[in-house]
Amino acid sequence: MTLNISPRKVRSLVTHTERTAVDVRLLSQIELNMIRTEAYSKIVKQAGDMLLPQSEAQLRTTVEDASIELSLWLEEWSAIVSTEQDPYQKTMALQNLHIQREWAMMTLYLKAVASSGIENIAFMTEFQRDFVCQAKEAASRHLHHMLQSPTISTSPTENRGSTYLSTFRWTLDYVWAKCAVSVLLVLKLAILLRDPVASVMLLLRDAHRVLEELKRVTVGHIAYFQILQTSIEKCEAALKEYATQQPADFTLPATSESSGGAEDEFQGYVPSEFVFEWDFPGLNLKHMPLGWQDLFINIDSLF
Repeated sequence: MTLNISPRKVRSLVTHTERTAVDVRLLSQIELNMIRTEAYSKIVKQAGDMLLPQSEAQLRTTVEDASIELSLWLEEWSAIVSTEQDPYQKTMALQNLHIQREWAMMTLYLKAVASSGIENIAFMTEFQRDFVCQAKEAASRHLHHMLQSPTISTSPTENRGSTYLSTFRWTLDYVWAKCAVSVLLVLKLAILLRDPVASVMLLLRDAHRVLEELKRVTVGHIAYFQILQTSIEKCEAALKEYATQQPADFTLPATSESSGGAEDEFQGYVPSEFVFEWDFPGLNLKHMPLGWQDLFINIDSLF
């Protein structure tokens, strides 16, 4: 396909007399995909030069430029959808814009990390590790926005639930897959980066909220619901393993000689749907520190 369109041409359709609220959401998505495609193309071109001294600076510039474009996209399209007369359509559109922006940021940083060819966080440079941290923060914000309820509650104790997740009964497989992988990634990245256990517990709480919300709308999407449930269970097991090894005010250690069985299982959990159907980035990341004793090999054990 040859793309013969620009973001400004996309904007020209916003003022069309027959445009609807759905059209505006689709047009914003087209422009977002154009920004992402351009950034990914630059990252792929720079991947072959990662050994050059200036490669990190070039990659950082590419990511920072794309981040600015995404921030402008969010600001400008938020202004456009804010003119919508229907309060429900407006709040839903604004929520979707924030969700899409954080998804784009998360995948942007993970694509940049993948271009280095290094999967083990324990061996990454500070530059690469910073990108993983940024991806985790974007995934955390993505989770937060998914759970928001833009409707106004009449009672302070009333739980209105997530307006975004309530629409999943009629949505596409890809949207379900994005939801499931975003939860898996935010939990996995928090563990791999050795975040404080209290922080991981808060993320697990929100992950459980997503699970509870989606229990009502799982018709036809059981596979992704099960992936989400398994991700949470494996993360809980990995976290319990750390809890037994740490003092009362424990945090995950910055380094460790080896991870336990539960964390190894969680790190290695990569659902086939995410690899062969959607090719989501970041699922191959792991944290496997090399202890000094691993530098010596018992030759006899090899035969």
